[in-house]
Amino acid sequence: MSLPLPILPPLYCDEQTDLHPYLDDLISRSKTNNQSHYLSVTIETDYSDPLAILEEIHSEETPICYLEKPSKEFSIAAGEYLIVNRFSGEDRFLKGKEWAENIFKKIQVAGDHRVPGTGPTLFLSATFENEPSDLEQIPPLEIFLPRWQVVRKEGSNFIILNFEICPNSSTENIIGEFNDQISKIRGLRYNNKNALDPKLINVGNPKENYDYEKAVEKALNEIKKQKLSKIVLSRQLSFQTDSQLPPFSIAHALREKFSDCHTFCISQPNHGLMVGATPERLLRTSGNSFETEALAGSAPRGLSAGKDAHWGKTLLGRDKEILEHKLVIQSILRRLSSIGINNCEEGKSRILRLANLQHAKTPLRAHPVNGVHPFEVLSALHPTPAMGGSPREVALPLVKKLEKAPRGWYSGVTGWIDNRGRGEFVVPIRCGKISSKKLTLYAGAGLVDGSIAKQEKKETDWKLQAMLEVITGRTNLPES
Repeated sequence: MSLPLPILPPLYCDEQTDLHPYLDDLISRSKTNNQSHYLSVTIETDYSDPLAILEEIHSEETPICYLEKPSKEFSIAAGEYLIVNRFSGEDRFLKGKEWAENIFKKIQVAGDHRVPGTGPTLFLSATFENEPSDLEQIPPLEIFLPRWQVVRKEGSNFIILNFEICPNSSTENIIGEFNDQISKIRGLRYNNKNALDPKLINVGNPKENYDYEKAVEKALNEIKKQKLSKIVLSRQLSFQTDSQLPPFSIAHALREKFSDCHTFCISQPNHGLMVGATPERLLRTSGNSFETEALAGSAPRGLSAGKDAHWGKTLLGRDKEILEHKLVIQSILRRLSSIGINNCEEGKSRILRLANLQHAKTPLRAHPVNGVHPFEVLSALHPTPAMGGSPREVALPLVKKLEKAPRGWYSGVTGWIDNRGRGEFVVPIRCGKISSKKLTLYAGAGLVDGSIAKQEKKETDWKLQAMLEVITGRTNLPES
């Protein structure tokens, strides 16, 4: 005897939508098949701010992922595991691809999810390293389907709730949880006690994890021996604080100051929280096209239009900067070609001007890309030469040897992908990791033939100062 035809999901949902018949049918089918699956419900709501929601409801025991680009009027945040998996090894993104595809197949969708980031969406965080380190047991790749997510896109606002449907599920319990979550998010009163000023917290002097200039000299010697063409060395500065810094207040200050960057937060239970504003987008996918970019070379901002133009012209015209940027573009094209993407269009190089720095940027776009999964692109691109070096097989072992400590989330990957193949992934740089009474700031610089150790350290100072100014109000690094 065949099952009756399934009840179709509602194409539009709000708080008044009666989900009882649909849920009864889903649970009945779960019992018949003795299999669990998932339900994702999207509702459009009134104005909300994903960062403000996080500020109110986040606790240290729950994971979050948040991305916002103010200049594009897009913000997304998610929290709490409904289902999660973790992967390691050189093929971690490919393992993640298989798992993600399987999860999406098990999800039923209710509500209008035409806007990217609505409907069922998986959130991803990956470390720079392929394997967990002894010092930081952060999973090299974690992917999770959240219990809730919120999206703001231009003038539209959405709440997305996800549920597991099991043979023993109760329609009334799921409806109750649905209503509770909606009320919790919509009913927030935004208590100001959570909006602390980070400048009120005492931040001590930094402790550097190694002698950066000496390491740069060693790396440049390897370049002179023609063992590699580029390497990126990063610094980690650790500060003791007299109490925990408020990450969401810091994120708010960053999004106001760096509207052309992606402000982000990453948190996992027992691993602290990373907050920053990154100019580096690794991948944007619309489902049938991929966009990435080469970002390499840095210069300060000028006090006048003429000085600004001078530094910009230097970025696009000086031999050292041209070489560094060219190496990144060539490597990206080579890596995309290795997975069958040979139709990449290279845009014109231009200057990306931020509040404190300017960079040379070249956009790259491939269309169409049928048959290539976004996680395959992540596997091919990460880490880019802008984060590790080139050739990768020579640069990465040298990075590990010279830097002394693992990078963790810094220069890894974070982002999201929905069930229609739309998503965005960025590289967490210009950031700090916050734990109970500790702050760690990260910054790096690309080294090529012609680099000068003192100047490269100065470049990392510029990058570190941006975060430090937001947190402490100081424009200069304190003496270590």
